[in-house]
Amino acid sequence: MKPTVTLETLKSKPLNPKAIEKGTDLFRKGSVEYWPHESGYLFAVDDHGAERRGTIEYTRDGCDLTSHYCLCNPGRNGLICKHIVAATLAIQGGIVKTGVTLEKTATVTTTVSDMNIARSIGSGNLEVFATPMMTALMEQAACSVLRDVLEPGQTSVGTQIMVEHTAPSVIGSVISATATITEVRGRAIVFSVAANDDAGEIGKGTHTRVLVDAVKFMARAKERQI
Repeated sequence: MKPTVTLETLKSKPLNPKAIEKGTDLFRKGSVEYWPHESGYLFAVDDHGAERRGTIEYTRDGCDLTSHYCLCNPGRNGLICKHIVAATLAIQGGIVKTGVTLEKTATVTTTVSDMNIARSIGSGNLEVFATPMMTALMEQAACSVLRDVLEPGQTSVGTQIMVEHTAPSVIGSVISATATITEVRGRAIVFSVAANDDAGEIGKGTHTRVLVDAVKFMARAKERQI
């Protein structure tokens, strides 16, 4: 499978200063050679007459790096350098276009009513906005962030959410939930999420969603019941 690592995925990793900008320039100059090797590739980058060599390995779907190494940083293996950026772009044939960008954000709102208070849904016995309903609103905000960037047949599924419910909201309060992309790991998108009512913050946390093919995902889900 041909790798399809986006610049946003690379930006989400520890980077050398200006690694994306300089690596993109090296790629456009045609300064990269590469060879398949085991589960990844070996590469050589001509950087102003100096050859820099390294290795890149990918996840099974080719959307992210599992490991990378460049001789220009022998003691700093965790950092993405300009040579790894250049090699990544060369191996996959260019920049992968995506609307999934860091800091992309969306906000959704609801009003606290008899339908979404803790007493009504069984998550408590008080007439305040229920924690599960706040969590669901945060997920809805994250879905809204991705709504206009999904490919045909694609959707997103939530895989993790970690939130604090920090303040109560009574019936009649207007609740807004905001999700912002903070990290991209291939098909996995990490969001910061926050909720507010008329008086201020009521919750915050992080949420992860994964981009999937809707038909294939449902087929696998049904197989689990057989």
